[in-house]
Amino acid sequence: MKDFEQLSHTADIQIRVYGATLEQLFEHALIGMFQVIGPKVAGCSVFNERVVCPQLPQIRQLDVSSFDIESLLVDFLSEAWYLSDIHNEAYLRADIHALTQTHVHATLHGVVVEGFDVVEIKAVTYHDLHLEHIDGVWQTNIVFDI
Repeated sequence: MKDFEQLSHTADIQIRVYGATLEQLFEHALIGMFQVIGPKVAGCSVFNERVVCPQLPQIRQLDVSSFDIESLLVDFLSEAWYLSDIHNEAYLRADIHALTQTHVHATLHGVVVEGFDVVEIKAVTYHDLHLEHIDGVWQTNIVFDI
């Protein structure tokens, strides 16, 4: 099973995210968000169009609450993007410790970045966002306003 794929979009960035569990879907959404904008990182390499780092030394805790699962995903990604912006980091792994329909607690693992290949994300949007469970796999499309 793929973790995510980039889809074509006229003006923004869109990804389709997959996960065997909702926890995995959240982690893959985070990875997809940062991979599609191409973090520039000293000491990391690019393999199959993805940044691969031998270590992810930057660790941030994230606790987010929202009113439903779709809003929670948007708020989770938005908070991770906020942390990335203030700390100049990209998060390439997430350990989801607790996840309900309205709350997520996670540890983000990342690296300090020199910038991104793509214009920075302005917002994680709700456009066409709905989580679906299809043939045993969770999936959703996420559009990032750039």
